Amino acid sequence: TVMKATEELNKPWCLSVFEDNAGVIDFDGRFALCFKVETHNHPSAVEPYGGAATGIGGVVRDILGTGLSAKPILNTDVFCFAPPDFPYDKVPEGILHPHRVFKGVRAGVADYSNRLGIPTLNGAILFDERYIANPLVFCGTLGLLPKELSYRGKQSPGDLVVLVGGRTGRDGIHGVTFASEQLTGESARISYSSVQIGDPIVEKKVADVLLEARDHGLYSRITDCGGGGLSSAVGEMAAETGVQVYLDRVPLKYTGLSYTEIWISESQERMVLAVPPNSVEELLNLFVSKDVEATVVGEFTNDRRLQLFYQRNLVCDLDMEFLHHGRPQLRAEAIWQQPKYAEPDFVCPQR
Repeated sequence: TVMKATEELNKPWCLSVFEDNAGVIDFDGRFALCFKVETHNHPSAVEPYGGAATGIGGVVRDILGTGLSAKPILNTDVFCFAPPDFPYDKVPEGILHPHRVFKGVRAGVADYSNRLGIPTLNGAILFDERYIANPLVFCGTLGLLPKELSYRGKQSPGDLVVLVGGRTGRDGIHGVTFASEQLTGESARISYSSVQIGDPIVEKKVADVLLEARDHGLYSRITDCGGGGLSSAVGEMAAETGVQVYLDRVPLKYTGLSYTEIWISESQERMVLAVPPNSVEELLNLFVSKDVEATVVGEFTNDRRLQLFYQRNLVCDLDMEFLHHGRPQLRAEAIWQQPKYAEPDFVCPQR
């Protein structure tokens, strides 16, 4: 595998691989480059513009959440669709026509990138009838950061959990599970709410102020809210320490969300910081001055437990070891068979 080969080669210029939000390599001894690419296929199949836009927004946040935060400097993409002139009468029921998907996806990536001020410098496109039901939408971002900041940060017990950026709503709930489901004619109707709603202007402001906070050393660790929302971002950060989170402190787009929805929502443009107590006032004032919301929603502990509170009630208390490693691992046997290829039959040209 690529992972095994990379680990066996163990090149000194590979600074961080398979452990952070993006891979990091040495650039010139002073700066490092990080690169992240993801697919956003299912969301783009049911809502092409929004699915592609939030796809590029997600990889930009991965770059912001790599090391102690990198600056996104360019975007890239690869698109695979069915032919845009595919006969309408042959499009399966419940599936958008590939021409509509093509136009929406291209516009989604372009618009979100342009509003962030990040150029899309290269890309590729392929048309094949086999992509009629499920397009392939690769989105990627390249980032630049000082080499000494390319390591993943580490919080200390007592550091505060600070949620910054966009507010939390129901959009995107079950986005990760939807991405792994089989698409059917009912997918667009049933899973439309699983497609996140993007706001690139919020993400632009978050990106700018994060780099300023980084350069002032105001936080000890950072990650983004991607798949699983707070549950994965905070849960992963606190795996080696423990954490207490007060879900009723999370800023909401509207009222009526349950604490479960707040915890797993995949609303966009959100980052999570670990902030030492002596830096939190300066950090919050900085974010306010840049018109970016920042809220203390919890505290890292030293008991290796995940504790969630909502309106003074303890609604979750799990051991971190159980949370991350408690599920029995599935073991399966596979048999590899040598593929058989027919020898080509052709007349050799005369010399």
